[in-house]
Amino acid sequence: MNLYLDASKFITPKSSFAESSPSNFSDLQSAIQKSLASLKSDPKRVYALLRSTIRYKDILDDVLKQAELLRYEKISYSIAIVLVHDLLISKTGITAGKGPLKDAILRHKTRLKGEFVKIKIKRGIRDLSEFNASGNDRTIRWIRVNKILAPSLVSSLPFTETSEFPPPAGTICADRFIPDLYAVSNSHTRQLISTKAYQRGEIILQDRASCFPAFILAPAAGEIVIDACAAPGNKTTHLAAIMGNIGKVIAYELNPDRAKVLQRMVKRAGASIVRVENSDFTESVPAEWTDVTKVLCDPSCSGSGIFRKEGFAAIVSNDETEEQEIGGEDTNGDALTKRLLNLSIFQTRIMKHAMTRFPNATRVVYSTCSVHAEENEDVVRKLLMDPGIAKLGWKAMTRENVIPSWHRRGWRERFQGMEWPQTPEEIAEGCIRADPVVDGGIGFFVAGFERDGGYRAKRTISSGGDDESEEWTGFDDAVASNSTSETVVAKRTRKKRKKTSKSA
Repeated sequence: MNLYLDASKFITPKSSFAESSPSNFSDLQSAIQKSLASLKSDPKRVYALLRSTIRYKDILDDVLKQAELLRYEKISYSIAIVLVHDLLISKTGITAGKGPLKDAILRHKTRLKGEFVKIKIKRGIRDLSEFNASGNDRTIRWIRVNKILAPSLVSSLPFTETSEFPPPAGTICADRFIPDLYAVSNSHTRQLISTKAYQRGEIILQDRASCFPAFILAPAAGEIVIDACAAPGNKTTHLAAIMGNIGKVIAYELNPDRAKVLQRMVKRAGASIVRVENSDFTESVPAEWTDVTKVLCDPSCSGSGIFRKEGFAAIVSNDETEEQEIGGEDTNGDALTKRLLNLSIFQTRIMKHAMTRFPNATRVVYSTCSVHAEENEDVVRKLLMDPGIAKLGWKAMTRENVIPSWHRRGWRERFQGMEWPQTPEEIAEGCIRADPVVDGGIGFFVAGFERDGGYRAKRTISSGGDDESEEWTGFDDAVASNSTSETVVAKRTRKKRKKTSKSA
């Protein structure tokens, strides 16, 4: 019974888990970590039970209400919902031994299962795999007006403007955080992609959190900017729109097929300042881009912030969709731990290249569609504690420049012990988190880094040759196992070996 008692500590009897921050997906991990000393069961099992309970909370609440369980039994809502979850949804059933709490549920086993079946029939659910996350009927579809082609919200869209959020069916409301971004009910996705405005590239389907990186990077017209991991291209075209389509955006994409998707997206959006590079960003030659002032890095991640949107995967083709919205992570336990480590190494390597190899870059923004600290705060920590990066003058951006009115910030505890030049609180406040579903979209993380505009690298970056390879010290971390390309470090090491052998 310890598993259920431990899990019940993180549940409140409020009408929505969204009203209780410890029950939000990403905050949940942090809350469990803070309570490790008081837990009597495996914290991973506690998290798994809670996450699944949250997912099916809407239907479980209906079962509890219709079966009137809490009316007949002196049992708390918190313990009842986790026990009923395992009775109805878990393949193993309630795993606790005999006891008064388990008996209280089993006395109503027939009624609970009967109500469960009736509710599934009423909702048209043949299989639980068809049931989306709790509250998903209110999931929002975000629309970004492409200012390159449309100066304002397209008047032909079949929606009435409203200030209500989330917007009721048939209405559209402007987002208060990102300019030119609007919310509609996810049920209107099919209707949206059939409009001429969508087909002409005047509106782009892009999650709100996915708009944060380009907005925080804030490139000005005329600047030269790099999008290090660009496909499918929504962030790339957002950069071009923010710049008024004046300047240059170099968009790197290693995968040839995804590079083609990126090309199509750029063309349809009218982003003529974008130059697509079908190559590895970490093999870019900084000497060619001495005028680059800002870099956006949104590298491959676990996708743990992505959830399935009902009907969306079947409706929208995979060439212009933002993120991989039908995906998400499918590993757990030791496999997940190993994967997160490899991804973290890979992400850090990309960010180090962005922060150390472009002498005139003054701002770099890092983002993932992950809820795991290993890919988020921990990467930020490693970068800020790197002596080479610190020597170049980089610091974490402060809250005042990272959408200050956004409510969910980074996890302060992951920055403990970092007191100079910024405190853990300052670093955490400069990071943004978005929880899946509860914040009206996918799970996301963003952090920005900046340095004084008058800074100039002490090193002279040449266009190539042996001098550069002698000066380059490489990265501290090993290359991630899922990296698909040979690193610059490896190539330069071979060049140096060849030179030594010739001399010999």
